[in-house]
Amino acid sequence: MASIALLVHSGNHNRDYCPVSYRVSADSLLSQGETADGLQLLGPQGEPMALQVEEENGELVLHWIVNGLKAGETQQYTVASGKGTQQHADDGVRLEEQEHQIDIVIGGQRFTSYVFDPSIAKPYLGTVIGPYGESYTRLDFETKEHPHHRSIWLAIGDVNDIDMWNEPKERHGKQIVTGIDNKTQGPVFASITSTQNWCSYGGKPQLTETRTMTFYNTPAEGRFIDLDFTLQANGRVELGATKEAGPLGIRVAESMKADNGGVIRNAFGSVGEKECWGQRAQWCDYYGNVGGHTLGIAAFDHPDNTDFPTYWHVRDYGLLAPNNFYFLGGKLLQKGQSIRYKHRIYFHTGDTAASGVAGKYQDYIHPPKVTLAE
Repeated sequence: MASIALLVHSGNHNRDYCPVSYRVSADSLLSQGETADGLQLLGPQGEPMALQVEEENGELVLHWIVNGLKAGETQQYTVASGKGTQQHADDGVRLEEQEHQIDIVIGGQRFTSYVFDPSIAKPYLGTVIGPYGESYTRLDFETKEHPHHRSIWLAIGDVNDIDMWNEPKERHGKQIVTGIDNKTQGPVFASITSTQNWCSYGGKPQLTETRTMTFYNTPAEGRFIDLDFTLQANGRVELGATKEAGPLGIRVAESMKADNGGVIRNAFGSVGEKECWGQRAQWCDYYGNVGGHTLGIAAFDHPDNTDFPTYWHVRDYGLLAPNNFYFLGGKLLQKGQSIRYKHRIYFHTGDTAASGVAGKYQDYIHPPKVTLAE
């Protein structure tokens, strides 16, 4: 039975429920006739752990989640071929398809849904269910105040003078999903890749967007959604200097918003809309009371993003959006040119300090190093 030992080095940060990956040659673990489904992962104490494997061009990408790794420490994991451990379906992350909707189910409970109903101007993620059964985000189809703020979405208010953010009765843009290109589910994570055209009101494509959303099998008290999306110009496209943009937009639950006693806090310790709006920061957190508990949503900006760190369009009425377009003057894309963004959204219990937002950001941009044991 083939096996390898892997060392996970925490570096300078504590690591709790932190996703890690490692790429190895398939030949190093699989004999002829064996498949990746038979691989098993043993933790530092020899305990069976959830392992998810992707096969790419003769290599295996191993994914798992480390926990309880203190700063400066190293843990050893063993990956071996053989019978493997059977993971009950309810223990992992499942994708359950409905008409124009994919539900993301973690540990047997619905976490959120990706909704791409063609009767709605743009797809969204929502609601996002917390550990006590209440939603972190607002999804209210009856409201008249910013009705286009549907939980979590991507949009820009000026794409060749077409409004893709607001939805007036006439002439607003539309995002038309043309395909769900890839779906992955398993014991460690699930991901969805979709393609959508950002179109004029009459249906003429301006941008083609490829969006990948990844959902991890972490406890309900601290969950992540990774967003990785690329906007490619179908012709000459001017992205205007509008505050009605993210492209990422998040509308927090009504009881969480600062107008109802919630708190906005950024990576530099600035607090509230007056201190955080229009300011650059690597991340911004928004927390408050939801159903009698303190819940929060932190949005992380990735260093690979253009114009990092981002400016923030964040409001006391409940909007959380990283936005460089308004503050830096927009972008011009020629035909075929593209712009890519990566963000992680951290859904947590407790305030910024109690939930360790700063440390979770380090997990995102400086993940633990994984090496092959000698």
